[in-house]
This record gives sequence, structure tokens and C-alpha cells, in this order.
Amino acid sequence: MKTRIMVVTSCTGEKKYKPENQLVFEDFQDKNRLKQREAELIDYRMPAGEMYTGSQHLALMSGINEYRQNGGEIDLFIVSAGYGLLSENDQIVPYEVTFNTMDPSSIKKWARQQLITQHLQEKVKEYDLIFFLLGDRYLQSIELPLEIEPHQRAIFFAGGSSKARILNWDQYHVLAIGEQEAKRFRFGLIGIKGFLFSQMLRYIELHDREASLNELLNAPENVREYILNSLNKKTKQLELFDESKPTTEEGNQLLQFYSELYPVPPELIAKNCIAAPMFFMPENDDRVDPHYDFMSDMSDKNRNPLINDVYSHELHGSPQYDGLLVSKVNIDGATQQKRVLLKELGMHDFYRLPKDYPIMGDCGAFSYISQEMPPYTTEEILEYYHELGFDYGVSIDHLVVGAFQRDESIRNQRYELTLSMAEEFLKLYNENKETKGYKFHPIGIVQGWDPGSFRNAVQHLINLGYDYIALGGLAREQSDRIYEILKEISPIIPNTNFRMHLFGVARDMRTMRSFHKLGVTSFDSSSPLRRAWLGTGHNYHAITGKHYTAIRIPEAKETAGRVKKLIAEGTGSLEFAEYKRLEQEALQALRKFSRGELQLSEAISAILEYDMILGENREVHEDLYRELLEERPWEQCQCPICKEIGIDVVVFRGNNRNRRRGFHNTHVYYSQIKELKKEWKQ
Repeated sequence: MKTRIMVVTSCTGEKKYKPENQLVFEDFQDKNRLKQREAELIDYRMPAGEMYTGSQHLALMSGINEYRQNGGEIDLFIVSAGYGLLSENDQIVPYEVTFNTMDPSSIKKWARQQLITQHLQEKVKEYDLIFFLLGDRYLQSIELPLEIEPHQRAIFFAGGSSKARILNWDQYHVLAIGEQEAKRFRFGLIGIKGFLFSQMLRYIELHDREASLNELLNAPENVREYILNSLNKKTKQLELFDESKPTTEEGNQLLQFYSELYPVPPELIAKNCIAAPMFFMPENDDRVDPHYDFMSDMSDKNRNPLINDVYSHELHGSPQYDGLLVSKVNIDGATQQKRVLLKELGMHDFYRLPKDYPIMGDCGAFSYISQEMPPYTTEEILEYYHELGFDYGVSIDHLVVGAFQRDESIRNQRYELTLSMAEEFLKLYNENKETKGYKFHPIGIVQGWDPGSFRNAVQHLINLGYDYIALGGLAREQSDRIYEILKEISPIIPNTNFRMHLFGVARDMRTMRSFHKLGVTSFDSSSPLRRAWLGTGHNYHAITGKHYTAIRIPEAKETAGRVKKLIAEGTGSLEFAEYKRLEQEALQALRKFSRGELQLSEAISAILEYDMILGENREVHEDLYRELLEERPWEQCQCPICKEIGIDVVVFRGNNRNRRRGFHNTHVYYSQIKELKKEWKQ
């Protein structure tokens, strides 16, 4: 059976014809107008494959036509900012519309109206090898991931900055092509992807075609070798640049191929990655009323939240994490009642957490970041971990981030202080372990500012005798920098029993898989939880991996919240009773929509009417709300929260909805972690 090839490229601004009355964006927004305008341009009508004359398209078609002349079969599709997804034989007329001048929000909105992703999804099912030759703006018009089968391969010829957009799924690969390649191969940056793809086809034609294609299916990284081998042949095109081969070092940097965003070569795989990765959930009084009445928005006023409200693991029936992380700053700032109960019950019983789920304690260094010295002594912290019954206790650290990192004297002082306190922590722990009966396991924490400083700190703690070390100060760092730090540390990890924790870092599973290979055995983050009520676009995490914006219907109260503020400031144009009416109509519209009693447009209209008087970003919200309500992701989720409260889980409104949504997000994230654990077992 022949290997089927699909190529997806972009439209180009240069076209064979460019009349003064060519189509513009407004023409594509109305079907009747488009039909009329196309009739006016009938003399310029031609197949899409022949219309475009940009350098990428011409270089690409040169290779494709030659391939076909030699008996090869290949299908070409074009992402057009005007027409949507085109096959090369679709008849079109000249137009002037491009995604390159649109912002990301406009690209997404218009691409959805053009059904680009849906049409592309229908097409890719028919092929084995799918090649994408798209710039970043055109990539944004496709909502990845497309569903592809394990036997298929999607290979993107893309700029290095697009890797993060692509490499979050299996069967997706990137051949990085940019200025370096354009300069080396003496071909314009705009057209280089088309030229290099044609070189790949020429290599295939010089060898056994079907064997070469099967090889790409099994080893897609060979696309790089095909191109470089073809370029080393002295073709007419190559006479345009230096005929000498690249040096070994230069050649290795050209056309970098990625199947992972953060690849880990075999020699860097840490000895301890045989340990299953563990996710700790930071605890910060994250409870909800289990009996909350969502219809009346009321709780029992006589309940004691500390005793009667429940944690995520109680709502779900089991913890959606491997353990809890409790910072001392949260205990110090707790009510007297909470501190008494903690001391009487101990950590596990207070949090009603099963005993086989460990609790880790740290000092909460962000709370005292501006102080010259940490507010705790090592003796005090040891006793604190012991008395409350922690399973793991972390030494005292002082953050080396931001301005404190840029000032060399402060940076060095905090770095050395963190190391000396870790040394004191282990020394006093060992001296008093037997006499005081310490049962918690000590963890030494390090700070740093670059890969070398972190490596040296970790090596120092290993030499002291620590078998569990934590990396601090990286919560707000880019994954790229963390990756470089871990690559520096992984070679010094001493044995299979060594453990390493990342504080405040929980990224997508592809990234965490790489971090695990580099020696990370545990990590923590409240990000999935807090995303439920922070920002837009990521409030509700679906089981499919897609994120949505929650629907904002804030409570209309005379005593608190936005409505009170609008009335008090005199900026509100309505009486309180009118705010209340619009709020209730928005809620009722959502529930009717959920039950199938109201059309989508009517529900959105009621929501946006309340949105508008509150000063919300109505235009942006309309598109985001429509996407959420059209796709109804809460109905596909089987977690207890979504099954119990239904559409209320996607309503941005008060603690009992928002935090439940956060609990749901944590469940989704932990489901992904459990898949990672399955890979580890295999």
C-alpha cells in the first residue's frame, strides 16, 4: 500500500493577478457579497495552486511538480486567510487578506468562522505523512492538536519559536528552519521552507521512493538527513552558494529536528528517574461548603467552615495529588482555632488526608523575601515539623530572584545563607533524631541564578549527605531555563535512591516527562487550582487538554462586590434592583440552555447584557463564551464535581463555584500525571 502524503502550506501575498478591485476582508464576511464580487473578477479565476506566486509557493511547486512527473503522488492544501482551507485545484479569484496582519484573537475568531481546523481535521485522516509549511501566524489559525492516529506522522517545517505551539503531543515533530538556514543555503527566509521541502522530495526520487517514505514514518528525524544529503549534491540551485560542506559544528546546528520540546539525550538521563514522579498540592485553606445551594446561592450560616467545609480530596473521594505541601507562613497566619486543632489532631487528621499520602512542610520563603534574614531559626523549624507530624521537612532558604538576583552581593549572601542553613538543618537533625524521635525526612533546599550555581549548590548538599534536595526560586522561570539547569544537575545525581523536588513548577506533561528524565522526582504547584479564578482563557480545563474561559456572572450585592462599587462611585447607570434582575436572568438563561430549553444565542445575549453594564470586555467574552457553550466540555467530564453541579462549574462566581472549578482542574492535571506514571511503569 502506497504511503499517502499531504502538504499544508500558506497563501502568499504575491499572486498571478492583482487587479485594483481584488477581494478584501469585508467581501469574505458576507456569502452573498462574496458571490457577487467573485463574479466581477471571473476573468481572473484560476486554480489556487496556480494563483500564488510567492517564493515559498513557487519553490514548493517546483519540487512537487517534479515529484509528480516521476510518478510520485502528493496532495497539496493551502491555508488561505480569505478562503479558508483550499485544495490546489479549488478555483479562486485574486484577494488581499492575510493572517500576518491580524492579532492572535482575530486570527482565532476568523479561522473558526472559516472552519479551517474542522476541514483540515477531515482531510488529515486520509494521509500517512502530513507536512506543514506554515509561519507562526498561520499556525495560529489551526487549533492543535489535530487528531492523528499512531501510524501517522505530522512534520512541521517551522521557525524555532513555534516549537512550543506544536510539541505537546505524540506523532508531532518539528524541523526548525529560520534565519540560520536561509543564510547558509542562500535562499530567502520567506521561501526557505518550500525550497527545503523540494530538496527532500528530490532525495526521495533518487532512492527507493516507497522505502524512503516508510523510513520517514518509522524515523521522521531522517527528514533532516534527506535534505542535507540532497543539498550536498551539486544541483543547479546549490551553485548559488559556497560549494564547500558546512563544518561539522555548523552542520549539527542546521535544521534541528525535535520530537520533544525538551529532548533528553541518553547520556543525560538521571539515575534516579526510575522513581515514579509525585505531585504535591500546596494547601491554602482550599475548602468549599459541601451543602451549598447553587439555586439560592446560600450556605448554612450556622456551619463552622473550618470543621464543616471539605477539601478537594473529600469531594473527589480520593486525593487528586500524591501529597500536600503546607507552608509555615500559612500556619502562622491561621486563626487560633485552626492552630489549636492542628496541634491536637496533627497534620493528617486535621486535613482529613489518608495517612499514606505524605505531607511536606516548607517555610514559605516568598512571605519574607524582602527581609534581610529569614524570620525562623533552624531549631524552631525542626521542632515545628516534629510537633505537627510532617512527613517531609524542608530546610530554611532565602530567595535569589528578581532584584535580589541582580545585586551580586545580595545574591551571594542569600546563596551562601541557604547552603549554610541546609548544612545546619541536617547536622541538628542527625544529632537529635534519636533523642527527640524525629519521624519526618529532611529535605535540603538550594537557590541559584544560573545552571552552574544550582549544580554547585546541589553537589554541596549531596556531599553533606542529603538524599532529597529541592530547587527553589524557579516557580516564575521559563521552562527553557529550568531545562538548562536540570541538564547541568542530572550528571551529578549519585544513585537511584536520590530524590529531587521542584518548588512551584508544574508544566504540561511533555515538559514534566523531560524534567523527570533529568532527575525531578517530585514537584508542586497550585496553578491548576488558581487558574480557575485568575485571568481568562484558562479557567476551566477540559479532559481533552483544551482550556476555556469561565462565564462571569458576579453576585449582585448591595453590601459587597462590583455592583456595590459601581453604585457607590456613581458610575453605575442603574438602580440595584435592575442589576439584580439582569444577574438572575443571566443565571436562569444558562440553566435553561443547559437543559436544552434555550438557544445558544439567547443565552449569550442574556449573559452579555449583564456583562455590558458591569464594564466587562464584552466583545472578547462573547467569542470565548460561545466557544465554551457550543462545546459543553463539563458534560464530557466524569469527575464528581462536574456530574453534581453541571453548568455551574463553568460560572465565574464566588468561592463555592470558583474553587470547585479549581478542584476539577486539579483532577484533570492529576489524570495526566497518572498517565505519566503509567509510562514510567512501562
